[in-house]
Amino acid sequence: MRKRYFVGGGILAVAVGLLVYASLGSAVSYYLTVSELLDRGSELYGERVRVAGKVVDNSIEWDADTLKLDFVITEGGEDLLVVYEGARPSGLKEDSNVLVEGEYRSDNTFQASTIILKCPSKYEPQE
Repeated sequence: MRKRYFVGGGILAVAVGLLVYASLGSAVSYYLTVSELLDRGSELYGERVRVAGKVVDNSIEWDADTLKLDFVITEGGEDLLVVYEGARPSGLKEDSNVLVEGEYRSDNTFQASTIILKCPSKYEPQE
């Protein structure tokens, strides 16, 4: 009788563990830093990845006619040119932290499909 409780409890624990793992797997989103991406180099060409960095001063180039946005992000002393086509995010500015999602290309540029901006400090509570 006692053995059945242990077996049943074990099966229940495994089932709960699998459910937690499955739910967290889709909710957790990993990213690379600029230096990590460049260190891994050609193994990530053509792969869809997320990269975090800070926008370099005087690097934002916006063409409103073609909806093309180019800027450079930096981290760890490494720079990465990001190319994005679409509406310019209104909060994008120099020295802001960004997370870009897209494809790392063989010409060492990053073709972004999504740009995620860190919330400006004006939205953070005062200390």
